[in-house]
Amino acid sequence: MSDDARFEWFADLMGVRADDRVLEFGPGTGASLPRIADRLRSGRIVGLDRSATAIGRAQERCAAEIADGRVRLVEAAIGPASTSTVLAQLDGDRRFDLVFAVNVNLFWTGPATAAWSMIRECLSPTGRLWLCYGYGSPTDPPTSPKPTPDQLTTRFAAAGFRCEITTSGDLLAARAVSR
Repeated sequence: MSDDARFEWFADLMGVRADDRVLEFGPGTGASLPRIADRLRSGRIVGLDRSATAIGRAQERCAAEIADGRVRLVEAAIGPASTSTVLAQLDGDRRFDLVFAVNVNLFWTGPATAAWSMIRECLSPTGRLWLCYGYGSPTDPPTSPKPTPDQLTTRFAAAGFRCEITTSGDLLAARAVSR
């Protein structure tokens, strides 16, 4: 299955805007990056991944978007040590309008203390946070491994957030909302 349908659904749901400053945790080989970048005009997406191999493949996939400044990539692990490196990808003293992750299990398999801390540091006061899961499409039956809504609600709460869950077909997305 092509990733087009799932990444378009996630981008629509997250409300990606032309001027957004976007941070994606764990973009892997970058399948989502050009789809988000296509929606940006003055905005930028920064992909943070700990894998040098994944970053290399994402650089190849997103060469045009990197060249025009809409995509930047950072090889580093999620956590406080990489926060300043990621924020340096933005112009001036700014933070991200949108932080998201797709199929990053860290957020539901453990407390992810460093990741939640990094989110707080990187997200603007009016920013949006989404954790997205699924490998199929909005019309496929739900078969891919993903957290349950209760697991995500518990993880968000432990990190000091409340969340709203949206599902469609094989896809699940959790949006942080004010407490």
